[in-house]
Amino acid sequence: MKLLLSRVVQANLPPDCHENRTRLGMLAGWTSVVLSVVLASVKGWLGLVSGSASMLADATNNLTDVGSSLVIALGFQWSRKPRDEKHPFGHGRIEAVATLVLAIALILVGVEVAQSGISRLVHPKPIEAPGWILVTVGLSILVKSWMAVFARGLARLTRSHALEADAWNHTFDIICTLMVVVALICSRFGWGALDGWMAIGVALFILYTGITYAREAIDHLLGEKPNPMTLRRIYSTVIEVEGVMGAHDIMVHQYGDVYMVSLHVEVDANLSLVEAHRISEEAEAAVEQQLGWRAVAHVDPVDRSHVLFEELSHVLKAFVASEARLVDVHDLRAEGMDPPYRISFDLVTDMDTVRREYDEIYSSGIAMLNHAFSGRVDEVEIGIEAVVESAPMSRRVVHLGRDETVS
Repeated sequence: MKLLLSRVVQANLPPDCHENRTRLGMLAGWTSVVLSVVLASVKGWLGLVSGSASMLADATNNLTDVGSSLVIALGFQWSRKPRDEKHPFGHGRIEAVATLVLAIALILVGVEVAQSGISRLVHPKPIEAPGWILVTVGLSILVKSWMAVFARGLARLTRSHALEADAWNHTFDIICTLMVVVALICSRFGWGALDGWMAIGVALFILYTGITYAREAIDHLLGEKPNPMTLRRIYSTVIEVEGVMGAHDIMVHQYGDVYMVSLHVEVDANLSLVEAHRISEEAEAAVEQQLGWRAVAHVDPVDRSHVLFEELSHVLKAFVASEARLVDVHDLRAEGMDPPYRISFDLVTDMDTVRREYDEIYSSGIAMLNHAFSGRVDEVEIGIEAVVESAPMSRRVVHLGRDETVS
């Protein structure tokens, strides 16, 4: 395998870079196409010779592997198309489209195979299962085992969901073929009905695989929530940059194997615009160096010198800790030379909190502020957003001690 990979990848580039990733994906796809054609042909012939419905179902399953592997190979080949004016982030998401096409094909085939298994139960037929057929099927299991190991190894190198799905597909094929072996052996002892049940079992594996791939592909195309570990890694990288006082609103945008990160970094409000811009660029460079992704940082000025800031920070952090729906607070500001002061801040909710619950959070927050800062704070601006939010932030301006909302 190492010799094969050395002839395919560019040695001076990492295996998960775009060029090597597409080369390895095409290698996996075309290898699977060739071997699946051989296996489907052999098992189809064995199914006709033996009269086994489960064997024909397994041959059909391998035949779908030809189509799915062809989709994977072509998907990686199409993803190699360079970025253009209409597609500035490349064509990487076509890998997810290829996976979705594969999933739909598997679901349709699963239904067809299930029907053939039911038909065999209703209309049983004798099965011929000599020893040489069992040996041939055993050899096909060895071939499939190698294909599963090969695909999984390439999936780890390239971090490709499509190749990982293909590896699981080969694994399920091994289980399906083992079920066929059981059916053939049992038929020699007069338990021919088991052939139909095994065909249905193969169909269930196919359907499960297809539905799983479809869900993964659709989630990817619609846009998935970033991995929490990835967000923590980005946060840790940015917070270590000298001059960064905090980071929030970290967003990860994925276009196939192209990633972009946008985030807000908090800096001292007393810095010059030039110095604040320099810090934001260093934060961007740190993310790009650590993860290899393009990053864009927005600067949020924070004035910690205000007489009310530390007390406000302490009170709000305690409020977040006491409210189960809140996970963070940021962009704290206190303004004014003399009381009553003006304050503003943004609260962050978990992903399970819906917008109709914001009224309760606003009410709780205003009651807390009235208790802590009555007479010292007049105008309060409160923003509420989810951890990952695409809709505009909900924002209100209120006066403490009054019921009316300014905006």
